[in-house]
Amino acid sequence: MSALTPSEIEILAVKLSKRREQLSAMIRAGTADAAHDSERLGPQVGDPGDESAALQQTDLNLTEVETELRELKAIDRAFERIKEGAYGYCIDCDCAIPYARLDAYPTAERCTECQTRHERMYGGRDTTPSL
Repeated sequence: MSALTPSEIEILAVKLSKRREQLSAMIRAGTADAAHDSERLGPQVGDPGDESAALQQTDLNLTEVETELRELKAIDRAFERIKEGAYGYCIDCDCAIPYARLDAYPTAERCTECQTRHERMYGGRDTTPSL
């Protein structure tokens, strides 16, 4: 397997930038929705069923925002690897990650074999420390 070409890295960086912009907008909208839901839970909600539904919707909005924040952090890590010249190489075995994998999943940090091993060991949980 070969390393990525500069043009491939540029294509992937554009893809990452566009996704970062989308996520930022989604996070802003999601936090605004959660704040709105929280305001709605004020004295107007009198029925326990309505209150429960409102709390559930707030939880869903916050969960979506958390997922989007995790992806945003993964994008930031990808840009850091681009800057360091390490993008496109597996963080576990240092083998080149195929362009097709990165095109489908630009934040991939591991080759397919190492990712499979990682998911078996950790059950698909993200064990990357938060920055």
